[in-house]
Amino acid sequence: MNAPERATGDLSRALDALSRPAVRWSRRKRLAALGMVLLAVLVAVAVWQAVTKAPNADSTALVGRTGQLAPTFSLPSLADPSHDLSLATFRGRPLVINFWASWCVPCRTEMPLLETAFRSERRKVAFLGIDANDTSSAARAFLAQVHVTYPAVSDASGTVATKYGLYGLPTTVFISPAGKVIGRHIGELHTGTLHAALREAFGA
Repeated sequence: MNAPERATGDLSRALDALSRPAVRWSRRKRLAALGMVLLAVLVAVAVWQAVTKAPNADSTALVGRTGQLAPTFSLPSLADPSHDLSLATFRGRPLVINFWASWCVPCRTEMPLLETAFRSERRKVAFLGIDANDTSSAARAFLAQVHVTYPAVSDASGTVATKYGLYGLPTTVFISPAGKVIGRHIGELHTGTLHAALREAFGA
């Protein structure tokens, strides 16, 4: 018997006890007792749902495994605005695309981890940062502060972010050498989830 079933049974017994004539409870006491039992039921259900939905060893770091071709783009480099980088630039190599912005607080924590991964995996995996809905000046200052050296481009209008179906920042998309979406991680990456995502996507 799981937690919700036990809690429901407790509620039934309590209601039965409250309805017996032999038990002379005041209306206030009855309501208080009923409230306590209902609270116990709600707590039991919440705990049961948390346990059954908790991540386990079989959970994955990536979602959105569509296998579809990644939307194409060509965006100006933040290092050299006269030079564009496109998806085709990285064709033939595994690619990690990280969507970020200078105003994104989690991005400030996440990007040094991506820089570390870029330095360790640069012979096998390419990295690209796409600064979305931001100004180039703010983006360049941000990159200098977090010491990111992998390529980064400006998506000032957020057009490419929209094409990739983003709901928020940061979001990291993993692209195969053939240009297909392997999966994505929504939200801030931590050391463990980044390593797990790289393994799932590229075996890195």
